[in-house]
Amino acid sequence: MNIYDHVLEFKGTWRTYQERVLSRSEQYLSDQKIHIVAAPGSGKTTLGIELIRRQGKPCLILSPSITIRQQWLSRMEQSFLLDGNNPKEWFSNNLKQPKAITAITYQALHSCMKHYKGTLSDIDEVENETEEIVDYTDFDLQNFLEESGIQTVCLDEAHHLRSEWWKALEDFLKHVPNLTLISLTATPPYDSKPAQWKRYTDLCGPIDEEIFTPELVQEGSLCPHQDYVYFNWPTKEEEQAIHNFTKEANEIIDFLKSDKEFIQMIASHRGILSPMEYSEKFLDNPKYFSSILIFLHENKIPFSPYLTELTGTKGNFPKLSGKWLEALLQGFLYDDIDGFPSDPVYREQLIAKLKSAGCLRRNKVVLTKNEEITKLLTSSKGKLHSINDIVHAEYTSMGNDLRLLVLCDFIKKELLHTIGNLEKPVQEIGAVPIFENIRREQIDGLRLGVLSGSVVILPSDIQEELYTLAHSYFCECEMTPLKDTGYSKITVHGTNHHIVSIVTELFSRGYIHLLIGTKSLLGEGWDSPCINSLILATYVGSFMLSNQMRGRAIRVSQSTPDKTSNIWHLACIFPRKYRQEQELAGDYETLTRRFNAFLGVSYTEDVIENGIERLHIDSKLNTKKEIEKCNEKMIKRATDRDSLQKSWKKSLKVISDKMSVEEMVEMDNTMANDPGYLFFNAVVWEIISLLTNIISLTAEFSIRRTPSADTTGTIFISILFLLSVFGIGKYGYRIFSMWSPQKRMQKAANGILNALIQTNHIEEPLHCRAVVEQKEILAFTYLKGGTTRDKTLFAECVAEFWGVIDNPRYILALHGGKKRTSEYYCIPEILGKKKEDALIFAKCMKQLLGPYEAIYTRTPEGRKLLLKARTRSFVNKNDRILTNKKKVKNEFE
Repeated sequence: MNIYDHVLEFKGTWRTYQERVLSRSEQYLSDQKIHIVAAPGSGKTTLGIELIRRQGKPCLILSPSITIRQQWLSRMEQSFLLDGNNPKEWFSNNLKQPKAITAITYQALHSCMKHYKGTLSDIDEVENETEEIVDYTDFDLQNFLEESGIQTVCLDEAHHLRSEWWKALEDFLKHVPNLTLISLTATPPYDSKPAQWKRYTDLCGPIDEEIFTPELVQEGSLCPHQDYVYFNWPTKEEEQAIHNFTKEANEIIDFLKSDKEFIQMIASHRGILSPMEYSEKFLDNPKYFSSILIFLHENKIPFSPYLTELTGTKGNFPKLSGKWLEALLQGFLYDDIDGFPSDPVYREQLIAKLKSAGCLRRNKVVLTKNEEITKLLTSSKGKLHSINDIVHAEYTSMGNDLRLLVLCDFIKKELLHTIGNLEKPVQEIGAVPIFENIRREQIDGLRLGVLSGSVVILPSDIQEELYTLAHSYFCECEMTPLKDTGYSKITVHGTNHHIVSIVTELFSRGYIHLLIGTKSLLGEGWDSPCINSLILATYVGSFMLSNQMRGRAIRVSQSTPDKTSNIWHLACIFPRKYRQEQELAGDYETLTRRFNAFLGVSYTEDVIENGIERLHIDSKLNTKKEIEKCNEKMIKRATDRDSLQKSWKKSLKVISDKMSVEEMVEMDNTMANDPGYLFFNAVVWEIISLLTNIISLTAEFSIRRTPSADTTGTIFISILFLLSVFGIGKYGYRIFSMWSPQKRMQKAANGILNALIQTNHIEEPLHCRAVVEQKEILAFTYLKGGTTRDKTLFAECVAEFWGVIDNPRYILALHGGKKRTSEYYCIPEILGKKKEDALIFAKCMKQLLGPYEAIYTRTPEGRKLLLKARTRSFVNKNDRILTNKKKVKNEFE
């Protein structure tokens, strides 16, 4: 019996990919679990409700926030509840009053299990957006389960959980009888550690189906969209702060480079004077060890060749930079005081000098990236001007059709007094100051609004429409004018959920063109398909939140079938003269991390991929003029929405009907261009084989000229000849197969894949193959076939194998004694947990590497090899390119 018959039924039309999932749902539920990954805007909530309906049993829905919880209840009422049924009789958001479907938050479940009494809230940094008072002191789990009859549990974004919430959920699920578990997420924790991933999949089950953004655009469920970056130069005050810090830091660097007393103390380190005795301590911290040698090398102070040998650099040390001096000073002042000649007076004077320059924070030396400077640039006042420029351009382009959302981190309620008071400067990033900053621009016809948990501001002339909508939601609103600005602060006599719905409707109808809100209230779960432009004025680099926030803008709109969306990201960058490195600095690093979380079309090619590189931003933004030129290009592209439509069509046409998203490891060819023993061994053996062949032929010729030669000589010559043929064949092939970086990478990739398959770490091994592609100086490695997790795991293993060695349980080292070992490779973490798996990996790689073996690093001898491997790896691989990226390809490529 299905308790939802004649109660719940989907009122819309299923999309193709939704039908696909639903048609396979019984197959997926064979283990009583179904796990679906669907990009924001795919109708994930609707899909979940239908899966609940088909189970026909009482259900508990768990969400990460109060806002998303209410979205579930609203969606069920609007899209599923049939006429004649009272939502209050079927739906509840309170565990103490359960209904057929009860929707709560993970925090509420944890509170029940802990019998908590107090306030539950969704918190936006320091400002409460929504809160509820609860009392679960008398909650009884067994009584609840018997009363509610729950047999289905739906988990929305389960990996968002804090550790204590996670434990409460696991304990709760153990008590649910005949449990069917539905797990839905837009952002699975692919980038988590293996143990975290295992806990997640143990709970939710393996991923059964994944729906990607490009498929949704192709299907017409999401609109074509593009990301843009708008740069700003620091304000005079911010630039002065950067200048002061950089000047002070450089003066300290110059001082230490030339200070004879400091140089003498570094040269007198115990490890420099007694390298053999101190080597293990040195090798245990390769960055610090390297910094000492680099400093001495820079100052032309000689040291033992043994220490140079340990680094494997052959004396080719990198240049002394701020980051190396940071590591050196950290040891000198705090971590390795006993290693240097004792001079507490000099040390205290140096500490005072660093503190005075702002180069010391909580006993940590900072010469390159100052935390205070980073915070300053993240909330740069110049971003207010960037927002104004974008607003001007978008409104000029779209006119009254503009529906622009600005998301920020804070409300800044305390700045309400600045509205309409021109004598008060606006200098902060927040909902209230952004509103006032745009309002002061006096853009003719542009209508603004603010929507947050505690501050709502709307145009005063929409009072009639506001009151009418409020009446339909059974609540009352009061408008308080904000001076003579034409705007009013709204007070609601009802719940926050009602005012969100009311303002969303006003925004959709065009009474508001530009809406400003916080990421906690509007960044996740809120739905307003009319949005066609989004400005992210937030400090967010995480995979999960970045994806969710973009999802606000890319939904299709029934009223605008040809809708496109622009997503704007803001970045403040250092002038070049203040940069330690050549790359763009400032909060650009956060932006780069954000772009790894989503797929989009490239500016210059018909390709869909992730990563900020697809925007082809010039890395040489050294002057205000160059920044202005870059911003002008962004504005020009953003206003050409027709070209954006065509770009998506071309990219999707290239992919054709079937598409797959590949997780690629992008590497500089030099990472495989210097194969060391991988190539050297084969060459040596080839030469030996060739010499053996020459010896064999010479000896044979000599025997033939000696009639008395016995059969022993003939046998010896025959064996020698066969060995030479074998050597030439085997090692000649090895030379050919590793002649180019691409071929060496292909060999390594094949070995890694074979090991993962043989150790049962690949979920779908059939038809999997490792692919290596080359483009100019870069090479890309990825897994074709398999599940999304298979692709991610493979990419992680490739990155670990080629990357810097840290502290693995097993490494690969050349058999034949440590003196002959100069190349080491990390056995990936997932294959190094068990000895059996590590041995299988070594066996799979042997064909490529020659006589290498797996070394267990937790023994004294293994530890010594690991320390040496870490040092050589750190110095030689530290600056090489090794990044992960996603690219959409045709399934049959």
